[in-house]
Amino acid sequence: MAAAAPLLVQQMNSPADIAPSDVHDGLTSILALPEGRIRDVMLGSVLTGLLLRGPRLDEVEAAICAATALDRPGWDVHQPPAGVRFIGYTGSGKKTFKTINLSTTAALVAATGGAYVAKLGSRSASSETGSRDFIDCVGAASDTLSHREMVDITAQVGFGFFSIEARVPEFDRRYGGRFQAVHALSLGLPALLSPVTCAATVYGLSHPAVGASARLLSRLGLPDVTVINSSTGQTTQVDELLPGSTVRACRISAGVEELAFNDAVRRGAASMPPDLTAVTQHRDPVENAAASIHVLAGRGTGQARYAVALNAALLLAVSGVASTIEDGIDEALSIIDAGAALDTLQQFVKVTGGTPRRLHSLLRPRFAPTLPVSRSAEETTPC
Repeated sequence: MAAAAPLLVQQMNSPADIAPSDVHDGLTSILALPEGRIRDVMLGSVLTGLLLRGPRLDEVEAAICAATALDRPGWDVHQPPAGVRFIGYTGSGKKTFKTINLSTTAALVAATGGAYVAKLGSRSASSETGSRDFIDCVGAASDTLSHREMVDITAQVGFGFFSIEARVPEFDRRYGGRFQAVHALSLGLPALLSPVTCAATVYGLSHPAVGASARLLSRLGLPDVTVINSSTGQTTQVDELLPGSTVRACRISAGVEELAFNDAVRRGAASMPPDLTAVTQHRDPVENAAASIHVLAGRGTGQARYAVALNAALLLAVSGVASTIEDGIDEALSIIDAGAALDTLQQFVKVTGGTPRRLHSLLRPRFAPTLPVSRSAEETTPC
C-alpha cells in the first residue's frame, strides 16, 4: 500500500483510465501519510486532477469511497416516520459568487408549503453564513439534539437541520482548511453524509458538471437526486439557482434522467428578473442572516424573494407537493409575501429549545452594505 500514492500521482499524467482500485488504494495511502506538505500536495494534485480528467465516474466514485471509509463504520442512519417523505438538501459550497443564505431560507419556505426538508449543512465554506452559522444566528439549539430528535422535529415542523461536520472527523483532520475550490469529491461527498434516509435529494454544485454529479450520486445509491448549478460568465459558479443566470439541472430518478423536469427548472429561472445585487452577501454575518429573515417575514420587497422562491419551488416539486416548477414558484411567492415561513422558523427555534430573542433581533431594520463578489473564505468544512 505504501507505494500506491506515488503511482497514482504518476498515473494522473496519463490520458488512460485509472483502475478504480488504484484510485482507492492511492488516495487511501495519501490520507495515511504523516501530516505535512507532502500529503497536502499529493492530496491537492489527485483531487484536482480527478476533476480535470473528465471527470470519469469510476475514478471519482473510488475516491469518494476511499474518503468515506475513514469514518463510515461509525455512522448512524435514521428513518423518517412511516408515510413521511424527507427531502435531503445540501450543497458543495466553494461558490465564487457570495450570496445570502438562499438554501436554508428556501428550505423553510418549502417546509411551510408542505415539504419535509432535511437540511444538511456545516459552517461556512464560501459565504459569510453557512447553513449551520445561520441556524446558530437565529437562536436555534440544534447542537444539543441527537439525530433521532432532529428527525422527529423535521416530521413535526417540516424543517430540520443536520450538521455533517462531525460525520467525517478523521477525513476532515486530513482535509480541512486545504481547499478553496471545487474538486473531485465536491461532485458528491456532501450529499452522501446524511444521517437520515431521504426519499429524494437536491444537491447544489459550484461546478457545471451537474450531469456527472447526478449520475455519480445515483450510482452511489441515491434513488432520486437532482443536481443544480448557476453561473454568470466564465468563472462565477454558484450551488443554488439564480434567476436570470445560466442554470443547469439534472434529475435522475430510479436510474432515469428526467429531461422534461430539467427543462422546467431552466425555464423557471429564465422567467424571473435577474438581479445579483439583491442576493449578494453582506459584510457582517448577522446582517447576512437578517437579510434572509426579512425575506421570510415578507419584508423583502427586492428581487431576493424571487431567488428564494425559485429554490423553494424546486424543493416543492421534488417533494411532490407542487405538480410543476411553475406551480411551485407561485406557491413559494405566496408564502413569502404572507410572511408565513417566518412562523415555521419560529416554531423550529422553539422546539429545539433555542433562544427566540435572537431571531426577533434580526427583524429590526438594517442597512448594511453588500459585497459585490468577495474572495473565498478559508475552507473549514469537510465538503
